[in-house]
Amino acid sequence: MLTPGHWQSKMTSRVFVPLRVLFFVGGILIAPLPSGGLRQTSSQIETIGRVPHAIAVGDFNGDGIPDVAVPAAAERKVAVLLSNGKGGFASNHSYATGIGPSWVEIGDFNGDGKLDLVTANTGGGDLSLYLGDGMGKLSKARDIMNVPGPASAVALDVNRDGQLDLAITQPKESRLIILQNLGGSFKPSATYEVGRAPHIVTKVDLNRDGIADLVVGTFARHMLSILLGKGDGTFRVAGEIQVGRFPHYAAAGDWNGDGHQDLAVACAGEDAVILLQGDGTGMLRKMGTLPMGNNPHGLVAADFNGDGFLDLAGSARTAGEISVFLGDGKGGFTVVAPLRINQDIIALAANDFDRDGKMDLALVSASHTSVVMLRGDGKGGFSPFAAK
Repeated sequence: MLTPGHWQSKMTSRVFVPLRVLFFVGGILIAPLPSGGLRQTSSQIETIGRVPHAIAVGDFNGDGIPDVAVPAAAERKVAVLLSNGKGGFASNHSYATGIGPSWVEIGDFNGDGKLDLVTANTGGGDLSLYLGDGMGKLSKARDIMNVPGPASAVALDVNRDGQLDLAITQPKESRLIILQNLGGSFKPSATYEVGRAPHIVTKVDLNRDGIADLVVGTFARHMLSILLGKGDGTFRVAGEIQVGRFPHYAAAGDWNGDGHQDLAVACAGEDAVILLQGDGTGMLRKMGTLPMGNNPHGLVAADFNGDGFLDLAGSARTAGEISVFLGDGKGGFTVVAPLRINQDIIALAANDFDRDGKMDLALVSASHTSVVMLRGDGKGGFSPFAAK
């Protein structure tokens, strides 16, 4: 249980200096904590199971309120938390998975208009597929076999047949594998060599052709591998880009308003988020650095202050902090004082969980084996939801 001392706001002198544009005197951009920052109060906390790693958000019961799914690797289960529309949860259901589930992805995989769920069972050689009934319940797991050591997954339609396929990273094999959807069942259709020890795969249209591309962060060489979708079920390997040590979660968006998709990557070994600028052809180049606390891991993009520009929120695991960076739409970010919560936040997601029109945060706490909810104030600040 959280004590009042766990919730503190801390001012900082951290700054962001864009490599492309300078802001104010000497290129330094500093901002104070916005009003409505973190308050010491009760919070919505939901236990999910030991060794959680990832989070997915979607409406599993069709009530218009975003729900949450989190895998718990040490307990071989995935928890599906149905939201109550007040920043908390009305129910918490768990489903058995394969060995060591470390990733979760959602989508309508059988074309019935209802959200389904897939876990990547890193400790085994398979994935678990659950079909949703549209009312918040999932079917018994169907095994997707012969996918050794899957680390992460992303759903996308690789061949434009209207069915969601899967792209899976396999660290031991240093490859990415495509699983083609055959009406709710999957078979391997293509494999691609990527950098050593691939971890998280991110979907983004880098060359503006309306076809999803893939970016894979690799641990051993601290690179991003870029694969450009052709729309026929295959990808063109476009190359690699050096990003920083131990790239974890990535977020996509147009940071500078040029109409091209850019990328931000949390790099644990750099204690920073690395900003990458897209040129619309599929290539990326370093754009800037956002310093964070020790061991950044989770990262999400959303408009937290309602100005129409994308912002970023990231979690520093060892520092026990959440950092928020407010985007100006021109490539610059205002540094907001970190939220000190003294928890190991391994992943996070942004959505409007209480239906007040403002973006909130769902945090996956590895140290507390729980989901912790933070209420957004619409200005870039966050506070714990009052327990109800």
